[in-house]
Amino acid sequence: MTRRFFSRRSKVIAPAVAAACVTALSPAAHAQSSVTLYGIVDAGVGYVSNVGGKHEYEFTNSVMQANRVGFRGIEDLGGGTSAIFVLENGYSTGTGALGQGGKLFGRQAYVGLRDNTYGTLTLGNQYDYMGATLGMYETSTWLLGQFSDHPLANDRANAQRLTNSVQYLTPVWSGLQFGAMYGFSNLPGDINGDGRSYSYSASYNLGAWNVAAAYTEVAGSGSLLDVSSLTGLPTGRNVVGGSYLRTMGVASSYRFAKTFVYAMYTQALYAGVRGKNVENAMFRNGQVGFTYSFTPALTGAAGYTLTTLGGLKLHQISTTIDYALSKRTDVYAMVLTEHAQGDNARASIIGIGTSSSANQVVGDIGIRHRF
Repeated sequence: MTRRFFSRRSKVIAPAVAAACVTALSPAAHAQSSVTLYGIVDAGVGYVSNVGGKHEYEFTNSVMQANRVGFRGIEDLGGGTSAIFVLENGYSTGTGALGQGGKLFGRQAYVGLRDNTYGTLTLGNQYDYMGATLGMYETSTWLLGQFSDHPLANDRANAQRLTNSVQYLTPVWSGLQFGAMYGFSNLPGDINGDGRSYSYSASYNLGAWNVAAAYTEVAGSGSLLDVSSLTGLPTGRNVVGGSYLRTMGVASSYRFAKTFVYAMYTQALYAGVRGKNVENAMFRNGQVGFTYSFTPALTGAAGYTLTTLGGLKLHQISTTIDYALSKRTDVYAMVLTEHAQGDNARASIIGIGTSSSANQVVGDIGIRHRF
């Protein structure tokens, strides 16, 4: 029976193998391609001590990490070169609504080429280097969640995008890597008009130690920022920028056996438009933080951020405990506090709303699944 089984199978397999061999000799056969579906689902419940003078219990999502669904594709073109693309959207687990203003692929949408010798060139809607490079050193990246982003996301380190952009990233040379990026205004006759942007980065890796720097400039309406909430004013009463935003920063980290420590400094200049009663503003942000692995599954994290805007100071302390149920699923609990100093200063943790006082406390417990 066994002989007859293999005899019949061989009549089918032999022609198939022959065809495969012929196909393998053709140039097209060298191209290997794949598309990966990936995403994050994050949800929880939270408590806020003061929003407009009242405490609040709420459903939360995108706290530990922003929700997303994406497609990542790669095609091997041979000779160390690959075609790549990413299409990624954001969404709310609470309502199912799309994020980023309802855009289908509002988080990322780009296509390009990656070469082992010459680097990577991509075109589309992409993160600038303040987020792509320095964001890797921000507290929110290291288990402290989106609530720990710098106030009003003033320096773009929380990962913001440049639309209509072209980005180039060099290969890694002995741990050193550089990046450059340009975003088009897409305005006829005005290449430097509203929306024009630049971004640059440099990073160095030496084993456990990393250091990086980045710069981003955005012209026009993309540089507007409403800072009214920081002084208790109604929305729209104190808007800065409008001419351009220039933000830059440096960061460093070091990994020990069980502990990871990091620090970052950024500043962001919002230049107003002359004659339009829009002010200039300079934010400065300094932060330090660490994570500690108690066990392979249990990790703790803490961070401190000081943000200044003129005479205004915002002190933020963030703490988290995270437990991994598996490689893809974890549960977490976090507490964040913010204290504001200055005339009429109000605490305003990002994504929460403004306190009626100089203090605000947020607690959140949640679950995250990555696929």
